[in-house]
This record gives sequence, C-alpha cells and structure tokens, in this order.
Amino acid sequence: MLRCYGSCIETNSAGQWNSIAASAVCAFNLSAITQAFNGPFRYQENPRSAWLPTINPIPNFQCGILNDDSPNENLTERSLQDAQRLFLMNDVVQPVSVEPLVTQDSVRFSKLVVDIVQGKDTLYHVMYIGTEHGTILKALSTANRSLRSCYLEEMHILPIGQQEPIRSLQILHSNRSLFVGLNNGVLKVPLERCSIYRTE
Repeated sequence: MLRCYGSCIETNSAGQWNSIAASAVCAFNLSAITQAFNGPFRYQENPRSAWLPTINPIPNFQCGILNDDSPNENLTERSLQDAQRLFLMNDVVQPVSVEPLVTQDSVRFSKLVVDIVQGKDTLYHVMYIGTEHGTILKALSTANRSLRSCYLEEMHILPIGQQEPIRSLQILHSNRSLFVGLNNGVLKVPLERCSIYRTE
C-alpha cells in the first residue's frame, strides 16, 4: 500500500502564518487520494449560491497529456472551461489515522522526506522533518496501529547560533545519506548516526 505524507502548518484565513507556531505530519494512502480525485467536483454557480457536488464532465481527463492518442485528444473549448471552473474536489482525502502521526508546538516544519526501513517483523517509515530553524527532526512511524509514532532524534546541522529554514531534503539510498538544501549550500548527513550515541 503506497503512502503519501504531508506536513501541515497552522495558518490564518489569509494563508499567513499565525503568531503561534505549530506543525503536524499526516499520512494518506494513495488509493484514498485517487478515490477523492475520481469523485465529483464541488462547484459554485455564482458568489451567492452554495457550493454543491457536480459530476466530472470529462471522466477520462488527465492533466498534462495532450497528444493524439491520449484521452484528451478531443478536448473542446467547453472542456477547457470546465477544467477552469471545476478545481475543487467534493470529497475529502481521508488520512490513514484520525490523529496526526507527529505534532510539534513552537516549530514550523519546512520540508519532509520518508525512508522506509525493514525491521525485524515490520516496515518502519522513518521521517526526516526539516524545520524553519535549520534543525531536522527524525521521527518513526509504523503501519502497526498498536504502535505510536515517536521522535527519535533532533539533528542540529548548523553552527551554534545560526538559524535558517531547511529548503529541501533528499535521500540518496545508495550511500544511506540525507542531503539538506539550505539558502547557500547543501549538506550531507548520514541516515544512521548510531556512532554518536554510547551504549551503557
């Protein structure tokens, strides 16, 4: 089952960050996303009318495909107008769980990547979450509903006193590294950092 992860940041009605920072990560099954996007649209005839469900007038429409043998080859002007006015889906994409996988007060998440690791008896999803302060939170998620997600580590990758948002995160599986994009450069961080912790 394919999963898609997303981070959410608390914003006001104008889409601007609230003064109180808070973030969360939720997971969605790709099948739930596909189901919502295959369903009806929500449409408002005019500014005074209610938003109502309406069927998809182009059921085989595929964004970005306009060649001779695609389902979109017979698009008309009306089809393009429908695509412009029907931009809101009627159904909500349901997350994997009711509660977010992880939450954090006083921090805004900026980027997120997920590494899937085989454990002894289950697959673990290890999330690397970039923050606006330049730290990376490493968190664990599992498909096992009896286990809760938890934070494993907070990585401070910038010199003491320096803060800047993480601009991008990319995992290179071939050498088990996390590449971190900053305003003026890229850092390489090993995915496993067990050597910095002592066992007692």
